[in-house]
Amino acid sequence: MAAHLDRETIPLLFPMVKDGLCRDGVLREELRRTRSLWEGASTLAMPVIGDSALYATAAYLYDVLKEELPGLDLELVPGVSAHSLASSRAGRFLVLGDENLSVISGASPVHRVKAMLSASDGAVIYKPSALGENLRIVAEATGPWKSVVRVDRAGMDDERVVTGEGALDPTDEYLSLVQLLRSR
Repeated sequence: MAAHLDRETIPLLFPMVKDGLCRDGVLREELRRTRSLWEGASTLAMPVIGDSALYATAAYLYDVLKEELPGLDLELVPGVSAHSLASSRAGRFLVLGDENLSVISGASPVHRVKAMLSASDGAVIYKPSALGENLRIVAEATGPWKSVVRVDRAGMDDERVVTGEGALDPTDEYLSLVQLLRSR
């Protein structure tokens, strides 16, 4: 594994802003700034935490690269989604049989989060920090939930699993998700 990890790295600034024009402008500038470091390389990789196709910030760089270098061969390699990793770390199964699972962004408007939770047997809320105090409000309004778990920084050295009522407390942790199950 060390042979794959012991590589030259090129740090890129990823602005965490909602303004797409601003974000993409910064990414274009970062590509220009670092171009001499990666131009001509036979392969480049951008590791991401989690699944490369699910709530991955790298998607913005992917789109900018496609625009800036249309002849570049880009590939997404699947990873383990945060909700799957968190489930295994918490020792629980998300849904079984005919149950349905909703994967919800906590950055969505509260009414949409509430509607999705209402229609779900099990749900995972990514970025619950964006909901703040509304996390508890929407969970209680759409319950009852037999179990609620929040996993912060799944798979990292400082991973934290919070169960029960405390899982609905507001958190500032960006790398966090909440799982709600009706039947288990």
